[in-house]
Amino acid sequence: MRHLVVLLTFIFHVTGSPLFAQPSPVMVISGNPEAPPVAWNKQGKLQGVGPKLATDILSQLNIQYSIQPATDWLQVQQQLVAGEVDLIVSAYKNKKREQHMVFSAPYLESPVVAVVKKGDRFICNCWEDMIGKKGVAGQGESFGDDFDAYIKDKLDVTYTPYQRAFEMLEEDTADYLIIDLYPAIIYSKLLMVEDKIEFMEKPIVVQQLHMAISKKSPYLDQLPAINNQLKQLKAAGKIKKLAIDQYNSWHKTFKERQHFYAKAQKNASDAQATFNAEARDRGLDNLARFIEEGRPYMEGGTGH
Repeated sequence: MRHLVVLLTFIFHVTGSPLFAQPSPVMVISGNPEAPPVAWNKQGKLQGVGPKLATDILSQLNIQYSIQPATDWLQVQQQLVAGEVDLIVSAYKNKKREQHMVFSAPYLESPVVAVVKKGDRFICNCWEDMIGKKGVAGQGESFGDDFDAYIKDKLDVTYTPYQRAFEMLEEDTADYLIIDLYPAIIYSKLLMVEDKIEFMEKPIVVQQLHMAISKKSPYLDQLPAINNQLKQLKAAGKIKKLAIDQYNSWHKTFKERQHFYAKAQKNASDAQATFNAEARDRGLDNLARFIEEGRPYMEGGTGH
């Protein structure tokens, strides 16, 4: 036994690695589940510009990966901080996030816009025009260090899920919604409020989307290679084309689902109308069965 230990020790020192090397870990990637066409969950799978870019680049670099879908954007960020997720496919850069993650080169511009209830537009040429009004924004969102600080110091903004944010506009419990252009377009369609909202003329700020790697990830040293791939794709105009393709993909799915639900709703409506038309007769039939015929109670009943 002693000779075996000596032999293994000798092999380790000569080769510089254990005799039975552990397999390399798989890079875990995730992203915002509610930000189409950049990233969104489709039947439990993460889709969009970010996931497509990340998987194409990692395949090119021969890095094994696993895509972890999520239901909550804030949770995804917390998992990255904890090292449970290696790479987020799209995120804005700010100082708070830079404490726990390292950002790639920017790959796509994303205007941040102000959305208001139709007919409720106000003059808004600068951030100061929002002071004194009630704002709302998506839960877990950041809009860059400067505007985040301005919100905290000067504005009255509540953070909530997108659906609730649009509801607050409708209810007049919020005067404006701060939101990225892409999800603003998408969610106004999903929630069928396109005809009930308006976009303010000027974007609040224009952000850059990055990939981000956890500082606890063993893949940090791959960032230069990832950046090189991103820069090449961006210079070739492929990322903007991908954004349009992913939007069209999302919209096709949306229209198919819309058609399906409309058809299902019509069938249900028709069935209900038929039932309503016959309801009086069915009611009389049941009265006859249970009252006029004097049917006995189930076994155990008292009859009173």
